[in-house]
Amino acid sequence: MSNWPQIPMSVAKAEYQGIVELSRSPEPRNRHPDQVYSPIGAHVPDGTVQALINDLTLIAKEYGYPGASSARQRVEFDRAAARRLLESMSITWADAGNPRLWSFVSLIALPHLTWWRFGPENNERWIATDLTRHTWARLWWQAVVFRGHEGLLDQLSESDLNQLLERRVIGGDPRLARCLAQAIVSGVGEEAKRRALIRDVTKRMRRLLAFVDALALDGEQVMVLCTELVTESRNFLTEPEIT
Repeated sequence: MSNWPQIPMSVAKAEYQGIVELSRSPEPRNRHPDQVYSPIGAHVPDGTVQALINDLTLIAKEYGYPGASSARQRVEFDRAAARRLLESMSITWADAGNPRLWSFVSLIALPHLTWWRFGPENNERWIATDLTRHTWARLWWQAVVFRGHEGLLDQLSESDLNQLLERRVIGGDPRLARCLAQAIVSGVGEEAKRRALIRDVTKRMRRLLAFVDALALDGEQVMVLCTELVTESRNFLTEPEIT
């Protein structure tokens, strides 16, 4: 596994402040003088970081970078970038949970794309305080959860993914998140009609997980569980109100 550069929180905050004050898209860099590494593993060379910069920049250009992009282009970029991150970075789950690594990616290696994708206003997209909302950490995890099921990922909107993956009790279990996503897409095909259902079914799932350990179930049982919950939610949401 690769040992990617990291930057401490104090450095991340200073870099972000500098970017905000710059008021324009910053330039990517393949190293930082204050970068650090995990204690185990060979350090990723600057050339590998540069290759990631080059690859992601080329992908972004396919979806409008450096100009303005549509909402659809941004989602399509996210899908393509997620796959490339997973292929290129080769990191352990432990390293993927390290905020300092993702702050390096967003603020040092890919600040031009972070700016293009989200702008400078929301510091959570830059400084990795919440990995479910960070520009690049969230994409890496999406690729992990839906590895081998990329067609399913392509059917999910950003709102769908937020509801599934920002709930850690659901999003932290790739199999559960994937099965629930499949049940939702199968149960309600039209994206516009999914929002209310996905909010209701994730609430039901979170309540159920207080009593059921999904890791103790086999794949078929998890799929049945998710399908039943989606059916319950759909029936609840379509029941006429009693007056």
